[in-house]
Amino acid sequence: MEVRLSNQLPVYPSFVPGIRRAPDRGYSLTPAQTETALKNALRYIPEELHEVLAPEFMEELMTRGRIYGYRYRPEGDLKAKPVDQYKGQCLEGKAFQVMIDNNLSFDIALYPYELVTYGETGQVCQNWMQYRL
Repeated sequence: MEVRLSNQLPVYPSFVPGIRRAPDRGYSLTPAQTETALKNALRYIPEELHEVLAPEFMEELMTRGRIYGYRYRPEGDLKAKPVDQYKGQCLEGKAFQVMIDNNLSFDIALYPYELVTYGETGQVCQNWMQYRL
């Protein structure tokens, strides 16, 4: 099974001032590791968008120390919705989505833009592309 995001490029979201951001992890990858990181981040994205997103992801990697895919983050504060408002084929999957949105709320997450909930290391997803899937 192949899972891909839409071929429509989302608008880059703005960041709300005053919301905690994860510290820069530093950039110390070898060229081979950098190539692997970019390939991993692009794997769910249609190939026609790679030329646009690869430089953006490289910039994130160099300035933040990892690729978050901020462009794929929904705008504003994430809030859990009633379970029946989520797409899905089973209640358990929809409930999982409710939990993710609840944990990524500005009021709850430690670093919501970087998908970090509790503590300094726990992430809900590796990046925003996985969140969208």
